[in-house]
Order: sequence, then C-alpha cells, then structure tokens
Amino acid sequence: MSEPTLPPSTSQHTLSLDTLPNQSPPPPEIESTLSRLSAYRNVRGVMILSRSSSASIQATNGSSSENSGGAGVGGIIQTTGNIFEGESGKKYAKAVEEMVLRVGKALNDCEQGDELRFMRIRTKKHELIITPDEKYLLVVLQDPGQS
Repeated sequence: MSEPTLPPSTSQHTLSLDTLPNQSPPPPEIESTLSRLSAYRNVRGVMILSRSSSASIQATNGSSSENSGGAGVGGIIQTTGNIFEGESGKKYAKAVEEMVLRVGKALNDCEQGDELRFMRIRTKKHELIITPDEKYLLVVLQDPGQS
C-alpha cells in the first residue's frame, strides 16, 4: 500500500535553515512525516519548530527565566496548511513554545527529572497535538469534530 500524498490544496512553506544560527539540518524523515500527517482529512496544519539549546536546558533543569522574551524556539522550520501561514504561524509558534516550557517546568517541579513527551490540548474549535523533542517541536492542529 502506498503512502498517502498531500492533497493539492495543502500549502507547504519552508524557512531557510541558514537563518537559524547553530542549527543542524532537520532529519530527512521530516518531509515524509509532514506528508503523512497532512494527508489526514481533519488536519488543518503541521508545523515543525526548531528548539534552541536553551529550551532543552530549561526543560531538563526546570530553570526558566520569565523575562526570556520567547527564547526557546529557534524558528519555524516548515509548515503545511494555511492555518500556520504568516502571523498566525508565528503566534502559534510562540504560544506552543510557552506552553511546552511552562508545562515542562511544572512537571519538573512535581517530579525532578521527569520530562514532557506528548501534549494534547482540545479547544472549542481545534485540537493541538504537540510532541517535544530535544531539537524540534512537532505541532499538529486538527479539527476534533471530523474523523
């Protein structure tokens, strides 16, 4: 059985990694992951964020500076779907970054050494599925009412 392909109406954007300091290129499986996830009917968009090294340190140490001004995500590496285009994508990236850092810190406060592996947030309109990794954050936004 062949892998599903991106629907023709799905837009795909890539940010040049040259603009991200000290970032290694994403692994080749990112393209196939984006295609596979975007092929689901209820998925409105997929976003891959690059984490800065300070985010990984903060998440594991539980130390976070409140005035960091958004430090933690190195940038949007790639997106699919119109929902993450332009300013909307930047807003989602910032919000996801804050959630991951704060939940990670709270987990560490409760149980030293524990770490966030998966987060699912459902709102009235959407469902966000966030999978943090040492170098990347995978964000999937879907409509929960469709299957």
